[in-house]
Amino acid sequence: MAGENHPVREMLTRRGFEVLLSNPAQYLLFPPGLDSAFEDELYLMLRKYSFRIFAREVIKRRKSFRAEDLLKYSTLEWVEKYLSFLFGLGVIEKAEDGAYRLKSEAVFSFGDTLEWFVARVFEREFASPALWGVRLSGVSSGGDYDVVAAVEGRLVYVEVKSSPPKNIEEQDIAAFLSRVYALKPSLAIFLEDTRLRMMDKIIPFFESMTEGRDIRRVQGETFSIGERLFVTNSAPGLTANLSLCVKEHLGPKDFWD
Repeated sequence: MAGENHPVREMLTRRGFEVLLSNPAQYLLFPPGLDSAFEDELYLMLRKYSFRIFAREVIKRRKSFRAEDLLKYSTLEWVEKYLSFLFGLGVIEKAEDGAYRLKSEAVFSFGDTLEWFVARVFEREFASPALWGVRLSGVSSGGDYDVVAAVEGRLVYVEVKSSPPKNIEEQDIAAFLSRVYALKPSLAIFLEDTRLRMMDKIIPFFESMTEGRDIRRVQGETFSIGERLFVTNSAPGLTANLSLCVKEHLGPKDFWD
């Protein structure tokens, strides 16, 4: 759990929320407490969409997998590099039959690791403190917030989805909007870690659930609903799209408005 004096925790407390949980490490793909060099390398790896897809496949095949099983989105050369990296981190180990297996028995989803990474994006790219895996008390929507950050004194909430759009349903969007209405952040971002089109399924959900508000395409697959709510994916890059959402929100408006 993050320290009691963490800036985001203090912002949430001032708004009347009690932080019950933040930064839980038990479900991360990698072991907690990495030294700075390993964490830097991990961060650079997670910036790659192909590595994130690879990591999801490793978790999916957790009990036994070989390089040949993981070629859907990467070449054999890159898969072998990724496997070597995870082996060096102690994330995977060799079984007696020569296949690999995931060491941790607690990791069943890439979601926590993706939340960790997004929080690190805010800290490293935007010089903004962030918490991930946040649970708040007294919130009717359930109180679970994937990433909460403080950007230039503004509270930012990011809902992070690691599953493809086909697995997202209307109730997922409704739950996100309920959490937004309860928290009332300055900026809210719905981030889907995919390179598929958002207009095919996700944006129609938002159109039907935001009371007819205009949805504007900002750039590529990034959309805004007003100036405080954004929907985006990972094309051309997760970090670039988060940066675009923050820039659009913080960008100067008409001086007299």
